[in-house]
Amino acid sequence: MVVAASTLLGVAGCHSQPSARFTASSATFPSKVAPYSRYLGRIEAWLKSERIFISENEAQELAMNMPFECASNVTDRGVLFVHGLGDSPYFFRDVAQSLCNQGIRVRTLLLPGHGTKPGDMLKVSYDSWQQETEFHLNLLAEEVDTLYAGGFSTGANLVTLAASGRDDVEGLLLFSPAFKSRFFVSKLAPYVDSLFPWPNVEKEDNPSRYNSTAMPGFAAYQESVNALQGYFETKQIDVPVIIVVAEQDSVVDTQWVAQQYANNFTSPIKCLLWQGETAPRDVTEQGATVALQTMRLPEKRIAAASHMSVLFSPENPLYGVQSNFRICDNGQSEGKQAQCEAGEEVWFGPWGYTDKQHVYSRLTYNPYFDAMIAQLLAFTDKEKASTLCARD
Repeated sequence: MVVAASTLLGVAGCHSQPSARFTASSATFPSKVAPYSRYLGRIEAWLKSERIFISENEAQELAMNMPFECASNVTDRGVLFVHGLGDSPYFFRDVAQSLCNQGIRVRTLLLPGHGTKPGDMLKVSYDSWQQETEFHLNLLAEEVDTLYAGGFSTGANLVTLAASGRDDVEGLLLFSPAFKSRFFVSKLAPYVDSLFPWPNVEKEDNPSRYNSTAMPGFAAYQESVNALQGYFETKQIDVPVIIVVAEQDSVVDTQWVAQQYANNFTSPIKCLLWQGETAPRDVTEQGATVALQTMRLPEKRIAAASHMSVLFSPENPLYGVQSNFRICDNGQSEGKQAQCEAGEEVWFGPWGYTDKQHVYSRLTYNPYFDAMIAQLLAFTDKEKASTLCARD
């Protein structure tokens, strides 16, 4: 989910985008395709036909946006990962490879409207995303003995809702779950999506996600929030869960996420990895398990974790330490943004984080990535369960 949700009404009526990039494809997205091997073929053909590439390296872009599976011969444990609003399966590359290296099968999907061009978000709906998630959970459930479901941001909402209606999900792996937005105006999205189709139009320079998001995408996200909040009003989820949260996430109301973790996830097997300085009160008062990971890391020029940073290894070629790719449009002054874009030294944090001394770029990797993977392995392996939520 992109931070520009805060400007939904301010610029919504100003953008009319007739170009091909901002026009929906006439063809139908290949949803509910089985088996998974056939699904991959259909998605690849769809991407080759409909994607508007942003670089000369079309093969790389195609690979980043393709759903994928690793450790496909494993049948004892498997996890389905679902990406977030405007994102792609690439967001799970690092986590997936780490889990597959330890004998856990990982499968991803591509949500309708994604991977091609922002215009295809004009045709999305919450129902289509939820149905696609549940369809692929059903497929994987037929092929593994123990089923897990994981998601990032909006994808975390989708898998949580799916698991709430099933008895075969052994656990949830949730990264920056977008249970509630920090922006009140996002609540309006389902009611204005046809009136203001483009609240957020940006230069497309990221091969792994859209920078621009159509209002129907925001509306579909908000409907997932409404569905989840409606569920929590009367019910609880007894599925084991591990949640990774950046305390100063600019997108998600992290204190509300912590409250749901403490009160509405009732399994004794649960862990909150809190990337910040102060454990949330709801968690500590309830005695729920939490592991703090400080993000005040001046030796790495890191001030705070971001919404997206939890997923990526420091070695990630696009988002890691050695990458030249920067997200400088980060809620700071135009002058500081220009300094960032000019290649000057930057500090790293979430959108909107700034101070007088430093120029900021988005933090795009997790300095505790290996420690997080160790916790995911403890969560999915009964023999390692005693180390779950171990404090660094």
